Amino acid sequence: MAENKRDESYCTIKQIANDPTFCFTVPMLRYYVLHAHRNGLSKAIRRVGRKVLIRRDQFIEWLEKQTRR
Repeated sequence: MAENKRDESYCTIKQIANDPTFCFTVPMLRYYVLHAHRNGLSKAIRRVGRKVLIRRDQFIEWLEKQTRR
């Protein structure tokens, strides 16, 4: 159950950029977030005030869909 909780965690753009699992820079992630309504990433994004949070499991799912094109 702890494994599922970790998968559903939210990360900031900087946390994802600093994660060695991913090869994205902060500007790349900001671009994807800015265009989320067009690229399908919007369901993984939550905005709390000015803070942008990305749900890790849905981000990975979105990433896998992008590589299948």
